[in-house]
Amino acid sequence: MTGRLSTHAFVRWWDLHAWAGVIGGLVLYVMFLTGGVTLFRDELALWEEPLSQRSSAPCDLECALDRALIANGSTPDDFWLYPPRAGRGEARLLHREASSGQWRTDWIDSERGELTRERERLSGFLYSIHFLWHDFTGQWLYTVGGLLAAVMLLTVVTGFLIHMKNLLRQFHQFRIAKSERVLWSDMHKVLGVMGLPFQLMYAYTGAFIVLGPILLNAFVGPVFGGDRARAAQLALGIEPSPVSSAGPPAHVLPLDALERRAHAARPDLEPEAFHLVHHGHAGATFEAWGKERTSSSGRASVRLREMDGEEVAPDRRRAEGSSRSLRRWIHGLHFVHFGGPMARALFLALALATCLTILSGNLVWLSRRELVHPTVGNRLLARLTAGVGAGAWVALGAIFLVSRLFPLGWARRGSAEELTFVLVLGVCVLCSLVARDTKAFACTQLAAAGALFLPVPFLAARWSQAGLFGSGPRIVVVAVLDAAILATGAALVAGARALRRTAQRDALSPPTSARPLFANPGGHDA
Repeated sequence: MTGRLSTHAFVRWWDLHAWAGVIGGLVLYVMFLTGGVTLFRDELALWEEPLSQRSSAPCDLECALDRALIANGSTPDDFWLYPPRAGRGEARLLHREASSGQWRTDWIDSERGELTRERERLSGFLYSIHFLWHDFTGQWLYTVGGLLAAVMLLTVVTGFLIHMKNLLRQFHQFRIAKSERVLWSDMHKVLGVMGLPFQLMYAYTGAFIVLGPILLNAFVGPVFGGDRARAAQLALGIEPSPVSSAGPPAHVLPLDALERRAHAARPDLEPEAFHLVHHGHAGATFEAWGKERTSSSGRASVRLREMDGEEVAPDRRRAEGSSRSLRRWIHGLHFVHFGGPMARALFLALALATCLTILSGNLVWLSRRELVHPTVGNRLLARLTAGVGAGAWVALGAIFLVSRLFPLGWARRGSAEELTFVLVLGVCVLCSLVARDTKAFACTQLAAAGALFLPVPFLAARWSQAGLFGSGPRIVVVAVLDAAILATGAALVAGARALRRTAQRDALSPPTSARPLFANPGGHDA
């Protein structure tokens, strides 16, 4: 091609590229931040809900099921039963509402003999934010998350190729005494190099999990003759659910007997939930789902007939093929189904390092653009980066705080928690865009986030006596999370003070000819 864009067109396309790149990076920042937190989703679920902290009364599975069905008033056609784990907490029932058809989760309150609707959404909401899923937005935003993972994969690979000759030096060069721009540049390079395998793995597995089923649709017709179930089984290793009629009411085996048969069929399975379809009828099936003890690659299940306990496995050899193994390993890596708490703690540290890599990369790139071609757009993007970077922590602190403040009996507390996160993040971003001194405001936001986290463990004693400041018997996981929340608040306050000192030091340094990156869009320099 010999033609060239006009100067005006070139600048406009370059600006569009900058806006898309920075905003995409900030969305990935939020995804990594919330994803890192929800690596401890099970621990958060125990911390946030008092019903999960009760000592379970001796009760077999059939007893828990009877309590659930009596409290519900009917037997759902399709439901999941989550028994207490490690002798703690109440059982849960996941079923569809008769009125709306929507899935809902209820705690089986053994003391009151009734179902208590799931009232805490903190851990579930943050988990959903990680992959951009919400019932309000649906599939399209989830797909955008997969596309961003694919873009990140391309960015990491190309960045590695560009900086390959300097990787050894960039691994340890961190000039903290230099200017703020040098500090951000070194942080981007050091953390980027240290987290390179982690970022590659998460970008690849995230893109595979989201985009794999979507791309498979293109091959359903020409390769699998329109048979979606067969395509999902052979290409993704997803076993098709058997389609059967309920049949007449029939005598079925007790759940405890079915669990023993499931263990005999698959000794390496550690059941965490039981899926029952057409319970109490001739065509009923029972599925035990959980973790494989002998594998670090994820979850597995075994499906039985309720009447005689025989396994429903039309083709075990196909189901256990290479596609299924690949899918299990990818899910196992992405959700860290290996290594226990220490592996998840390491992945959390790497996720936070990736967040800093994204923020520092945005700021360094925008700073260089501002030196070459100063524009209001550059400064707006820099302010947006600061607003999302600090505001996400404020929003996290706010949702943790309100989860301990809102009454447990309030029917709308879950929606209010989610709305709090979204509104606080939005307000922080808007205030960053109009603040006279964006650096100072970002430090204020981080200090505010720390201030929101610090009282949470004390307020948690309102609902639970098992935490660090409760008066009852301690539950180690709950107490450790209280301590971690305190440490997070203290670290944010200390980080805000350190950044403020850096900004004050740079303000006293000799001025340069370049316009400040955080200058006010209206024309007043910060």
